[in-house]
Amino acid sequence: MISVISCSRKDPSWDLHQRNISKTAGSPHEYIRIDNRDGRFGLCAAYNKGVSLAKGEILVFMHEDVFFMEGNWGSVLEKKFSDPSVGLVGVAGTQYLFRDTPGWVVAGRPFIKGHVVHELNNGSIYNLTVFDWGKDDSDVVAVDGLFFAVRKSLFDRISFDEAVFDQFHFYDLDICMQIRRTHRLIVTWDILVKHQSGGSFDKTWEKYAQRFIQKYRNELPASCTDKIPDLTKRIPFENFDLKGKAPQITIA
Repeated sequence: MISVISCSRKDPSWDLHQRNISKTAGSPHEYIRIDNRDGRFGLCAAYNKGVSLAKGEILVFMHEDVFFMEGNWGSVLEKKFSDPSVGLVGVAGTQYLFRDTPGWVVAGRPFIKGHVVHELNNGSIYNLTVFDWGKDDSDVVAVDGLFFAVRKSLFDRISFDEAVFDQFHFYDLDICMQIRRTHRLIVTWDILVKHQSGGSFDKTWEKYAQRFIQKYRNELPASCTDKIPDLTKRIPFENFDLKGKAPQITIA
């Protein structure tokens, strides 16, 4: 079974997210909503609580403003995790993390992988953001936290670090660094999701970036490729924009 875990700021009567998952999963699943209307949980704490409640062998972590665009994603995940070397599956990620600026988009192409639909202007515009056009699964070192799935058995020895990352940022890169010590991380084109918001790279993000750098100072830079990014082409921090650093197809 698949356990879908979401940290929610919505009233419990709002069930659009859960209905989207139920209609598209195509596999046995459960939906675990962590009620965070009062803001008492950071995302790491919320996800750890979700893990403690989950009964599935595959755990899906996703934002409540992320929706599946296609059906049978559950069967896709089951197939991916039939490979025992795979520990995490995402839809957008990178093959290279820098030592000093650990944003997953920083290395740029050809290191960033995957594709995501961004819904804009209350659904009047959909941008298909393509990080690369290669439709085979790609090994990566980190993924975007909007959606990712993890093998449940790994949580016997890993957890979301709610002490160091006690707010929203870096829960995703932190869990990726833990998993990659023993298992592969992959980005797949076989699951398409839409996201109703973009990334936030503000002063708070910078604060937690420094915490991430300190925690993994002996493991950065992180790479799963023989290629090394050209530092002169690295995306500057002030220009970070998840929807602006990859080719887009706009669908009116």
